[in-house]
Amino acid sequence: MRKSLLAGVGLSLALSACNAPSAETESAGSTLTDTNRARITEYARLRQVGATHEEMEQFNSAARIEHNPEIPDGIEGDRTFLEARREAAPDKYDPLDKYVNVTHSILADGEFVAVKSHLFVSPSDRGRIFFDIWRLKDGQIAEHWDVIEPVGPEADALAVMSCGVGITYEAAKAVGNTAENPSCGKADLSVDSEASRKLVLAYLEASMDPARLTDAVQTYLAPDFALHRPNVPAGHQGLLDYLKARTAQRKEENRRHHVQRVLADGDLVLVHRWVTSDTDPRGVAYADLFRVKNGKIIDHWDLAQPVPPFSVAGRSMTGGADTPLEPNRVKGPAQH
Repeated sequence: MRKSLLAGVGLSLALSACNAPSAETESAGSTLTDTNRARITEYARLRQVGATHEEMEQFNSAARIEHNPEIPDGIEGDRTFLEARREAAPDKYDPLDKYVNVTHSILADGEFVAVKSHLFVSPSDRGRIFFDIWRLKDGQIAEHWDVIEPVGPEADALAVMSCGVGITYEAAKAVGNTAENPSCGKADLSVDSEASRKLVLAYLEASMDPARLTDAVQTYLAPDFALHRPNVPAGHQGLLDYLKARTAQRKEENRRHHVQRVLADGDLVLVHRWVTSDTDPRGVAYADLFRVKNGKIIDHWDLAQPVPPFSVAGRSMTGGADTPLEPNRVKGPAQH
């Protein structure tokens, strides 16, 4: 069942309870989180420069479930997609072992892990920013979701979205091991994950209510809060002006926000959501990453990707393995 951010006050507590380990399993959950964080860090290190299909496939389970609309299920889903893409446009896409990837952030929360990164597919590529979310089972990738956004033409877009590290192909190759040292900083594990989760969900719920928007910004955001998106003015007032300008359109379209999963890892919280409206029932996938400091949100990165009318694997883009396809979608490749 999809949960909406507009469903009421109980939402943040319900989601927190869902994601938090019980007292009986807290020790095991912590061990699982640590193990999976190490596992996905190794995966990110291999993706950084020069990985082969064989190296990447060792992390996949045979029955991997794929929610990226262009990739089929299965252990060789990525290989099938990437090789077909290169064959269709060899001047645009280098072989996989020539790709370069800069890791911005890594999170782990029980069976779920996530990486924010910047991928280059050739020396001439400006790249795309990714949020990848994986569900691991016995150390293997059992399920995968992503939200992808191309880098815009704005001169400062790359620096703002990537914390200023590795913003060209050559710079990315030379930057060093960003899997071990993410460009936007490691998760601070001294911060209580559950407190961070509750804070972020409370902010999201309040900020979705036009009557509470100003209070949400003043209550939950740090004085030096930064939204890492180049088209939004800096500071509280800049954010308020940006959000208030969109309030009328949100109301007119009857926009609805459905939280799909929440990962909390120390001071980092990732919210994966699906936004629909009367004019766009297929919707848009969002990934929002927050950093918490001293009980306030200090940073926010986000990506958005429209849900396309197709899915090669026949999977919902943001739902679970058994979630039906979003409205106006069909199983199969893109129709050109």
